[in-house]
Amino acid sequence: MYSKKSTLVLCILSALFSIPTAAEMPLISAMKAGYDAEKLAEADAELKALYYDGLIPNYVVAAAKDGEIFYTASLGTMRIGSGSNVDIDTRYQIASMTKPLVSVVVFKLIEEGRLALDHEISEYLPAFADMFVAPGGSLENLEEANRGITILDLITHTSGLSYGTAVTGTGDVAQLYDELSPTSNCNSAEENMDVLSQIPLVAQPGTEWNYSVGIDVLGAIIQVVTGKTLFENIDEIILQPLGMTRSSFQYTQEVADKEVAAMGYSPLAGATALGRVDGSDIDWKISHRDAPPLGNCGPTSPDFAFESGGGGMTMSVHDYLVFLSMIANGGSLNGVQILNSSSVDMMQKEQVENLDYPAMIGNNIFGAGFGIALDENDASVVDYYTWGGIFNTGFWINPSDKSVGVIATNVYPGRYNQTISLEQKFDEARLSD
Repeated sequence: MYSKKSTLVLCILSALFSIPTAAEMPLISAMKAGYDAEKLAEADAELKALYYDGLIPNYVVAAAKDGEIFYTASLGTMRIGSGSNVDIDTRYQIASMTKPLVSVVVFKLIEEGRLALDHEISEYLPAFADMFVAPGGSLENLEEANRGITILDLITHTSGLSYGTAVTGTGDVAQLYDELSPTSNCNSAEENMDVLSQIPLVAQPGTEWNYSVGIDVLGAIIQVVTGKTLFENIDEIILQPLGMTRSSFQYTQEVADKEVAAMGYSPLAGATALGRVDGSDIDWKISHRDAPPLGNCGPTSPDFAFESGGGGMTMSVHDYLVFLSMIANGGSLNGVQILNSSSVDMMQKEQVENLDYPAMIGNNIFGAGFGIALDENDASVVDYYTWGGIFNTGFWINPSDKSVGVIATNVYPGRYNQTISLEQKFDEARLSD
């Protein structure tokens, strides 16, 4: 039996020789990272203008390269008129920026032989067998699906699934999404999938790109395959290995009060005015849709039941930088391997060839989890990888120097997404070799 003294010695030795987590990202100068600090200041000036014009209530921007942070900027408080100042550790509702994390989990399961891109989803969710299609979203001319939906269809938004009217849905089908709420946080994943499977597709599987709840379906499939919740999978595969400690679907009210930026601020008509940003004459409100705690089944509620893989996570900018740095580095960070480089290559490869792809926040084509922006002068060259969320969050990955960047604020609906502009300013600030 060990003595108390022996136990203490062991604890000390363990602390001395413990392996640092991948999340321990040191701060370095812009110059060391290969960037002009004065030019980077122009990016912050643009965001400050939006803030003082009352167009965004707060913001956090950060950038990293090779696992080292070389730029941070922030302004505003977690809540209009109160709360702590936002910073790189403040949790934001990242909305659709949840999708790339689910894609990483899918590719991890593929590496383990537990999933395959050509598997039909009815193998895991039988309710999705024998789907009907309402071309263009119209219920007037229903037809049977020509084939089953595959994992690849889901991850590339070519399944025929859609969204409601608030996002990109169209026609009668969009109205059904609104009425039936197939991704309600008040229902379990199983219940939501049963509802969703009853809504016709808007196109034959594999024939059109339609932004959709497909990643929510992938989350449900992950649960079936692993026997664990979606968050347990994300936590075990991504968060814990990378040391991402401010990322979750749910959190306590104490965490909400101390760490989470209020969600859904809107300058539009709706709720009672909350207050004004310094120097602004804009009366800010919380949109009804996202008023805390997100209805009766929000992230702090005991009735919360559905972990939305399509848009349900909160995460700090720091944590998202860690995640992006892993992707930029081919699936590993600081010696921690999450994915094989071949899987990352697949995620970064165009997946919607020969399909009309409606550009979203500057993307030209779509990979497996996020968009791909091509060089303006040479369409054979990738300029950057990117995606965003409906609360005006966004990210970019620059393959030329493996730098990554994140912008977070909390305006609903998305109105002033600065991802493209920021990426361009960072590109201009990069020093020549």
